[in-house]
Amino acid sequence: MKKNVKGLERVVRIAAGAALLGQAIGGYSVFEYGYVDEIIGVALLGTGVLASCPVKSVLGLGSKKAPARSTAARKPAKRKPARKAAAKKPAAKRKAAPKRRRAAR
Repeated sequence: MKKNVKGLERVVRIAAGAALLGQAIGGYSVFEYGYVDEIIGVALLGTGVLASCPVKSVLGLGSKKAPARSTAARKPAKRKPARKAAAKKPAAKRKAAPKRRRAAR
C-alpha cells in the first residue's frame, strides 16, 4: 500500500477514530445508530495507523508527484552531447636508458 496520509492529518485521523470508537462503545452515539460510529471510527483509526487511505489513492489525492503518464505520451529523454575525444599527442620519443646490471659480489 502506498502511504498517502502524513503528518498532522494522520494524528487527527487516529484521535478522531479513537474518540468515535470510545463514544460508540460507551453508549454515547453521535449518529442515530451506534454501528455507524463504530464503522467510521474503525475506518479513521485504520487509515491513520496504516498511513494509507484507499479513497485518497483512488481519487489521486495526497500525492505530491504528478500522475503517471502513459509511455506513448512521454517525451524521449534528452541525451548529453558526447565529449569530443581530445587529440592524442604522440608520446615524446625518449632515449631508453641503458639497463643496469647488478654487480656480482
